[in-house]
Amino acid sequence: MRDVDVAILGGGPAGTAAALTLRAYSGLRVAVVERSDYERERVGETVSPGLQPLLAYLGVWESFQRDGHLPAYGSGAAWGSARLQDRDFLFTGQGDGWLLDRRRFDLRLADEVREKGGELFLRTEVPVCEADGRGGWRLELAGTDGRRGTLQARFLIDATGKRGGLARRLGAHQKVFDRLVGVTGFFELPPGDRQLATLVESAPDGWWYSAPLPDGRAVVSFLSDSDVVRRLHLRDPAVWQEAIAATQHVRERVAGGLLASPLRVVPAHSRHLDPAGGPGWVAAGDAVASFDPLSSMGIGHAVSSGIHAARVAFDHLGGKGDLLRQYAGAVARNASQYLALRRRFYLLEQRWSDRPFWARRHQEVVM
Repeated sequence: MRDVDVAILGGGPAGTAAALTLRAYSGLRVAVVERSDYERERVGETVSPGLQPLLAYLGVWESFQRDGHLPAYGSGAAWGSARLQDRDFLFTGQGDGWLLDRRRFDLRLADEVREKGGELFLRTEVPVCEADGRGGWRLELAGTDGRRGTLQARFLIDATGKRGGLARRLGAHQKVFDRLVGVTGFFELPPGDRQLATLVESAPDGWWYSAPLPDGRAVVSFLSDSDVVRRLHLRDPAVWQEAIAATQHVRERVAGGLLASPLRVVPAHSRHLDPAGGPGWVAAGDAVASFDPLSSMGIGHAVSSGIHAARVAFDHLGGKGDLLRQYAGAVARNASQYLALRRRFYLLEQRWSDRPFWARRHQEVVM
């Protein structure tokens, strides 16, 4: 039996950001419960210079700098035409972004939680989560090695990602706006100069994303709706690589490289949780809202929402409870604004407007 003030389900960037915020600014007792042990490879991601102040707020900026993530000088996009247009971070006035080693990044935040006095339960599921009758929660913990235990918490944060397992148990429902998935592989590239920028290239049935990784490889992903992926057999590595050969810019990026991993199909759909929280709990990160990778809102949104979820928890435990309503309202407004912005970006590509993938995104979506 363990007693904590806040139990956080999910040890990704949202959950660990919430834990670090609470440890740094409140001293509350915190436990993070994570299903994995961070050993499995995670899809890399490019983050903008705007991540720096968030990491500084969490007290992890210096350690992040030591972890060897690659600088990202900008991005290139062939969108609306075959011509590649570059956007350099230099002209934002905020400095460089980073090409993350996601496993290293997630593990760094988890290690910082432990170093700052939070508890971290790895390879652990929560088969039972129930109200304890005293305004708090009782969680049964089940480790993959057979360990069993009980966690008593005064407040819960759901940071379980797109599955949003805790929030669904508590009666919330997900508004899902599309069926986007990413068919993703990793290439071993020949030695030589690398372009330290992400690349986006549209195609008749979706679009491609590629980026170099700190270990010398490159991640390549084809984004489309799940039914389109099935119809075109794009889970087949041979078909997927034939589709790369039909591109102009992605093909050049991976020229001479070798696909060195099985393909993974990663959910990338847009969704919004309603409600974002309730009595004694709140959701953060992908559990509360997830966005099209085209928006570049993944890591930044996860960390930022984790920070705000921690503030909701502190507010609730202080006997106020006002911040939950404000947080839920902000999440709903952001989701609505995002959907309008997403449509505007997709409308910039008109070459294949009669194809199902593009026609769906050219339609207006109402919250």
